[in-house]
Amino acid sequence: MTQNTSKVPQTQDNPLGFKIERILVPLDFSPASVEALDYAVWLAKQFRAAIHLVHVYPPDEASSVPGVGHLLFQSAEAIERLNEELTGIHRKHVPTFRPENCHIHGGRPYEEIVGVAHEIDADLIVLSTRGHSGLKHLLLGSTAERVVRSATCPVLVARKPKQRSKGSREAFLIRTILVPTDFSQCALAGTEYAAFLARVLGSTLRLFHAMYPYTNYVFVDRAGVRLSVLAEAVEETARQEMDALKQMDFLRGLPVETELLPGLAVDEICAAGGDPDVDLIVTSTHGRTGLKHALIGSVAEHVVRYAELPVLVVPSYHDNS
Repeated sequence: MTQNTSKVPQTQDNPLGFKIERILVPLDFSPASVEALDYAVWLAKQFRAAIHLVHVYPPDEASSVPGVGHLLFQSAEAIERLNEELTGIHRKHVPTFRPENCHIHGGRPYEEIVGVAHEIDADLIVLSTRGHSGLKHLLLGSTAERVVRSATCPVLVARKPKQRSKGSREAFLIRTILVPTDFSQCALAGTEYAAFLARVLGSTLRLFHAMYPYTNYVFVDRAGVRLSVLAEAVEETARQEMDALKQMDFLRGLPVETELLPGLAVDEICAAGGDPDVDLIVTSTHGRTGLKHALIGSVAEHVVRYAELPVLVVPSYHDNS
């Protein structure tokens, strides 16, 4: 399987050839989903991209039951009202209104969202984590997490932007992009995409690596000495890997910062995202589904769940196991 991140011919300003021409935004008409739309509209202006909206309603299970024609009629009316509401939101928030860019489907939300993204060849999906179900649904596993797991294009999980100083014209501003890396081929996909965004948005990249906290263990016997030596070796290796990453061609000309910290990856990534200058986290995840995925787990999905910043997840199909 190959990665499906959309690309265009390479140029000096876009050496990796990425593109954002079509952005898909799922809407359930909740305030959170409308905020995600506003974020998508801002991005669309930066990349001159078209906005597509999708709303997924529950499938009508009554269609197989005799004597329920009136329910089907009511369902048709409801779908028409949904269409009017969806197109109304599109007109209000999107400068150029295109009726054909509004999609209404019945079914399981994450499956339909991923399906529409494939159908329109979306370059990016922008969605929110909290709709009608609130925090409880988020903790139990949300539509956003399932879309992150299943989509073959990058997915931006939007959150309310940081408060700007009074007089600031920009509601959205991406000054620094935090890019976690474990120096694997999988992580490289996220770093490349973050570099693409940084060139267009004028952002600084902060390459971040969390080292397993061997130094937290203190012993007085030989085991303690060995752990201390191991920690030093791990840090030196990470430093060399980071220096090599920073020298890669696709990062040339970009402002790049690096940071190495001891700690568990998810905790340290979310904590680093608390920096007031950081506005976006860009990470990547394996293109794995099913049982293998469940057993391996995904740092990216945990970051999507717990980080307070917007998180953009880039799918990678490199297998580092």
